[in-house]
Amino acid sequence: MDSVTHLALGACTGEILLGKKLGKKALLWGALAQNLPDADTFVSEFFSADKGYLIHRGITHSLSFAIVIGLGLALAAKSIHRKQNLSFALLAFFFCFQLMIHDLLDTCNSYGTGLLEPFSHQRFSINLLFVADPLFTISLVVAFLFLIFKDTSNKQRLKWAWAGIIVSAFYLCFAGFNKLYIDHQAEASFNNQKLHPESYFSTPAPFNCMLWYIVAAADSGYNTGYVSIWDNFNQPVDYGYHPKNYALINNNVNNSVLHNLKEFAGDYFTISQSGNDLYFNILRFQQRHGWLDSNAPFAFSYPLTSGNADGLLLQRGRLAGWNKNTLKAYLMRIAGKKYTLSPLKK
Repeated sequence: MDSVTHLALGACTGEILLGKKLGKKALLWGALAQNLPDADTFVSEFFSADKGYLIHRGITHSLSFAIVIGLGLALAAKSIHRKQNLSFALLAFFFCFQLMIHDLLDTCNSYGTGLLEPFSHQRFSINLLFVADPLFTISLVVAFLFLIFKDTSNKQRLKWAWAGIIVSAFYLCFAGFNKLYIDHQAEASFNNQKLHPESYFSTPAPFNCMLWYIVAAADSGYNTGYVSIWDNFNQPVDYGYHPKNYALINNNVNNSVLHNLKEFAGDYFTISQSGNDLYFNILRFQQRHGWLDSNAPFAFSYPLTSGNADGLLLQRGRLAGWNKNTLKAYLMRIAGKKYTLSPLKK
């Protein structure tokens, strides 16, 4: 999830577990612990982009890291707050819990989280939330602001902290229900359109959990489409077809880069060509305005032959082309209404 979500969640959890003993310092410790795993973002800047993608959400997002660093933070906090006479067991639980919550929450996104590093390089993702979802975060932020600006003697602090977490938890349950519903409708659409995929996945479209992106694997390519919980499912889903094109890979491709990208992508990627350049497309990061055009280009498109790539490639792809007209079209699509490209003004 985004840093704001982790910060607010960490602060609310800090208030619940340590607020009575440490006051507002508990918010600081909670926010620090919740954001600590994302320090790998800065480390990845010293490596090539393809390697950096694997470093992020790797070892620092593992359960072993959470335990080791959590115990280290507990020792540091106990030394700093000697006068409060906090038990090491309480502090160890607090920091390990905060770090593990960060890791588990990140598995809700499509990026993939290395929970078992360094013992296994497998990435875990349940595709339940987009990396930044305002509806999930808003209650946590409101509660966090209350805790920051209200005095520690305010008797409502604990209630606000719990309220922020509970509302977000209900939204997470709402997302889970939506995913089950969308998966059921997607499977029905596969049968109706005689697609018969070998495998498929669904993941939320940007900033909400009501519009979902579907990727269905076939022998030689993938079918992709966007489905809203408000869609009329008597109408066929608009799937676009994208060939795998693995045969395009040639001797000009750096094998090390290709290996890293394949590991990062898992089983869902395609190769595309533009002029003399080849591009590695990772499907789980969706398409640029794919809700408008089922054949739209992919947000993550890594140049294999030009060598012109950097760590911001993914972020730029996700944000490319957003304006008030595409936003209007997007909100309409979330509401289950179709919107064509022709009315949009550039």
